[in-house]
Order: sequence, then C-alpha cells, then structure tokens
Amino acid sequence: MNSAKRVSNQTINSKKEGKDKGVAQSSGNGRVIAIGIAAVFLVFVIVMVCWEKLHPRLIMTVNDEKIYLSDMMTDIYSTEQTGAYLDQIYKQSNGGSYWSAESKDGRTYGEILKENTLNTVMQKQMMYDEAIEAGYTLTDEENTQIESDAEKMYSELTASVKNNTGLNKKKILAYYQKKTLADRYKKDWIDTFDIDDAQVISDAGITPEAYRQYDIQYYYIPYSSTDDNGNEIVMSDDERAAAIEELQNSYNDISGLEDFSTYIDSSSNGSSEKADANATATPAPTENPGPKAPEGTNIKYTTKSIIANETADEAGFDDELLNSIKAMNNGDITGSVVEDSKGCYIIKMVENNSTEKYDSECSSAINEKEEEVFQEKIEQLEADKYVIEVNDDEWDKVAFGSVTINN
Repeated sequence: MNSAKRVSNQTINSKKEGKDKGVAQSSGNGRVIAIGIAAVFLVFVIVMVCWEKLHPRLIMTVNDEKIYLSDMMTDIYSTEQTGAYLDQIYKQSNGGSYWSAESKDGRTYGEILKENTLNTVMQKQMMYDEAIEAGYTLTDEENTQIESDAEKMYSELTASVKNNTGLNKKKILAYYQKKTLADRYKKDWIDTFDIDDAQVISDAGITPEAYRQYDIQYYYIPYSSTDDNGNEIVMSDDERAAAIEELQNSYNDISGLEDFSTYIDSSSNGSSEKADANATATPAPTENPGPKAPEGTNIKYTTKSIIANETADEAGFDDELLNSIKAMNNGDITGSVVEDSKGCYIIKMVENNSTEKYDSECSSAINEKEEEVFQEKIEQLEADKYVIEVNDDEWDKVAFGSVTINN
C-alpha cells in the first residue's frame, strides 16, 4: 500500500514537473517571440527614419526641372534664420511663438514664411531658366562675390545644421550661382517695364515737405527711468531741478566741443546710445576731443532723425520743443539747457533739410510698384511657358521653424 502511494506520488510529481517545464518553456518562447517582434519593429522604425532622411523628397517640378527638398535647404535656412530673429523679438514683446502666431489673414507667420519660400524658389527657377535661355553667364566679379558669400554662410553653419540639412559648400555655391543669375535677369526684366516713377511717387503722396528730415545730436537727462522689474520711476520736482543744474554746469564744455559727440565716453557713467532706427550718424572723432563729462554723471548722449510729418509723440519730444528744434539752423546749439515733460537737453542741429527719408520713401514706393508689376508679368509668363507642379504630400510634411533650427 505504501509502495502504491509512493508510485502514485511519484507519478503526480512527475506530471507536475512536466507541466511546470511546459509552462516555463512556453513562457520562455513567449519572451523570445516578444523580443523578436520588438527587434523587428525597431529595425522597421530605423529603416523608415533612414528612408525619410536619405531618400530624395521631390517638392516640385518647374517644366522638366525637378526640385527636391535638399535643393531648397539653403532657401529654407535663410528664411528660418530670419524667422528665428523675428521669433526672439516677438517673444520679448508679446510672449509665445512667432511661428505659431496668427496674422491678420488667419494664417500663422510660419505658414506665410513657408509659402513665401516655395514661391521664391519657384520664381527663382523660372528667372534662372529665362536667364540661361537669354545667354546670361556669371561675370568674374559675380563669381568672386559668390565665393565670398558662400564661404561666409558655410562658416556660420553649426555642426547640427550641417548634419540636419546636408548643406555643404558645394550646395551653397550652387544656390548663390543660381540666385545671382536669376536676380540679374529679374532686374533687367523689371527695367523694361513701363513704370512712371514720378507718377508712382505722386500717387503715394510722397513730398519733400512731408518727409523733410532733421538730423540732431543731443545730450540729455531723462526725467524717468525703469527699474529691474520694469516699473517706471519718475523724478520729483527737486530731482528735475538738480538734473537741469547738472546739465547746465556742463553746457560751456559741451557747446564748445569741436566734435559734439565726444563729451561722454567709457570713463564716465553716462551713456552714448542710438535713440531710434532713424538715428543719424555721428561724425568721426577729431584728434582733439576736448573736455569730458565728470565721472558718475547722469548725462546721456544720442542722435536722432526727426521727420517733418511725425507727431510729437513719434518724434519723442513735446510739441513746443519739437517746433523749436525744427526752427534751428545747421550748426546751431540751444542757447542753454531746454526741457519738456520727458527730460532736459542740450541740442545741436546737424542737418535741417536732409532728403534721406524722402529718397528712401520714393525708393520703397517704386520698388513696391515694380514688384507688383513683376508678379503680374511672371504669372503671365508661367501661364504661357511653364508647367509647375507642387508635391503637396511631401511639402505638407515640412514644418517651418524646425527644419534647419531647433525651435
């Protein structure tokens, strides 16, 4: 009986061990299969990533010319560099991303830059084709400039950009060669357009009187400042009186300067700065710079260009002072310290009838008109001579703001 029990127990144990071995073997096989599936999936992902990175991605054809994404990388890089700069400014003033911010027409600025880049590449190819057909070739001077521009751009590329875009010196050279020839043909073509420059300027309402420019240099102490938290700090009446006295004490030294710009330098705590984008150039320093501001001064120096049609707020002065400035003759210096609600000043009139702004406005209006007519002409040229197809499936995958930069 005991022997029978032992045999029975052995049988049971043997079956149990066999079952355990089967479960273990089944579990091991499952792990092997899972690992195999994971490995196959990983290989598949790697292959797909490599395929996306390495296979030529056709973006468009212009007649028989195939343009791949790799051919557009220099254009995209240039656009994204501009976008990155605008993104920094946008974040400082508005917060958020410039690329995803919406414009007035509902599109994001990233979408606008993307569309502009596609159109630029398309039109560049058309102008290049027309240039070749017309027998255009690069001049020695153009080739020298192209070499310089290509070398400069290539030297500015980071290792990450080179790796992500595949850009090299050869591709950048090809970009500048095509662009230079296309741009010259475009300019020559525009010169054949029947555009009346005088009429364009008249239609835009641009007159020498409205855009008369007054270039000034001045020393000043502002009546307000900003703390580290962005809060405005406004001077009291006593502080304003002290500021006027400080500037007046320097009047004789400043008004007697041969070079009006030299009173403030790095040895003082004052500052020399540009007031705005239209600031006039400071004359070259002389060999005898004259007296300097005392150490620790609150006096600042800057230059500014005032335009006749600007309001007082736009010019940065109160009305009364602005009118007094406009009445100054070339070389005049205010007879003493003058002030308005914003600060106190010693002002010198450099040029009271500059045409710089007027000339700039005229050029802008003419260029705008030329571009308008060019767009009309090139649309007609496309209809007459070109078949252009855009591969939307591939172009839609291109996310501007992250192609050549890390956004």
